[in-house]
Order: sequence, then C-alpha cells, then structure tokens
Amino acid sequence: MEFWKNKVAIITGAGQGIGAQIAEDLVKIGMTVIGFEPTEEKVHEMMDNAKHWGLVEGRMVPCKCDISKEKDLIHAFDGIVTDYGGVDLLINNAAIGKEGLICTGDISVFKDIIDVNIYGLMACTRLAMASMMKKDFAQIININSICGHYMPNFEKPTINLYIASKRSMTAFSNTITEECKLLKHKIKVTSVSPGMVRTGIFKTAGIKFIDNEFFDKNPHLTVKDISSVVLKVLALPHVLQVKELMFHALHEIY
Repeated sequence: MEFWKNKVAIITGAGQGIGAQIAEDLVKIGMTVIGFEPTEEKVHEMMDNAKHWGLVEGRMVPCKCDISKEKDLIHAFDGIVTDYGGVDLLINNAAIGKEGLICTGDISVFKDIIDVNIYGLMACTRLAMASMMKKDFAQIININSICGHYMPNFEKPTINLYIASKRSMTAFSNTITEECKLLKHKIKVTSVSPGMVRTGIFKTAGIKFIDNEFFDKNPHLTVKDISSVVLKVLALPHVLQVKELMFHALHEIY
C-alpha cells in the first residue's frame, strides 16, 4: 500500500455507510481523501466522523458537491486540479434508491435516481480521467452490487430503478476498461459487487422489510467488509487487472 501514501482519492457519497468507512481506511494509510456530499449537513457529518479516527497519516477533505449537477462537479474538479494536481483514485460510491416498481413509479423520482446513479457516475469518471490520463498510474473503483448482475432474491420485486442503474454501472465499468485499453491509459477499473450490506440505503429508500430485525436474522456484509475488499484491490500489483469482484456473506441466500 506504500504506493498510495500521499496520493489523492475522491470518494462520492463519503459521509456515511460504505463511503465513510472507505474514506477512514484510506486516510489511515496516508491518502488525501476528498469526500463528495451534496449538502452542508453531510459535509459536517464527514468532519465529525474524522474527529474520532485518532492519529492518521493522511487527511480528510470534505467537499460540498452534488454529483448530479454539472456546475458543482466542474467547480470541484477544477479546485482539485489546482490544489492537488488532480486525482489518483476515484471511488464511485454515491447512489440513491426508492422502493417501488418502474411501471407505477413517480417519474420525478426516476430522474433523481438517474441523475445520481448514472449521470453522476459517468460525469465524475469523465472529469477524474482528465487528470488521471496524465499520470503514470491511476485507478477507478465502482461500488456496484450483485443487483448489477442479477435480480436479488427478494420476496417481491422492489427498488427496481436502483437495480437498473446498477446494471448500467456494470456496462459502464466494462466500457471504460475497454477505452483505457484502446487508448493505452495506465488506469485500472474495477467493479466491486457485494451482496447484502447493512447500510442505511434501505431505510432511505423506504424498503420497510429490510430492517434491523432482517439483518439480525440473515447473513450479511458490513461496511468494513466492503472497505477491506477495496483495500485488497488497491494492494494488487499494477500489472494485475481485476475487472469484477462479486462476493457475499457466508451462507447468504441469493
């Protein structure tokens, strides 16, 4: 992990859950982590989280940036290039969801999900790669889901547009990998697709049956599990390309 010390990482959705845990672990190995969140409240949450990390080798830089908005993104990336010389690692983690079917859902909610989960993913990657292409080595890790590959084993279809957006992430990861190969950029792209993870996204999405009782009764992953996998990906030799990682909790039904 010595290579990543003093390097610059961007994590979208870094204020809580998986993003917050990855941010903490990367700061602890000596990285400068710029965490994107869309609201002042989330920015303060990142700052509060960092106060409890103790002695670390790197630093956390909270950044108010709504990845669904072009102006926010351009302003943020311009500042990162000016202040830090660009980005070495991009972790596309931010995602939102909403319980419900596509055929009967609220179209305005569709736009919110697409703007974050698809447009935000692609725009962040495009802007990050502008500086990555000038470096000797850089890496992109997309926090995907088993939903990006097959329908989860739910009792009934739910959070369906979120699932569709994760399928898009799978295709996008493969496309960017092929572009880097074609243009001979030294940028690795890895899609990390975990099974069920105990995070707050189910509550914010309004999925009532996936609650604390559900997690207490069923095998699941933790945010620390996801971060540990990300660290293992980063520790691999630069010449080793891992395109997709799919994993579940032991004995998880899927």
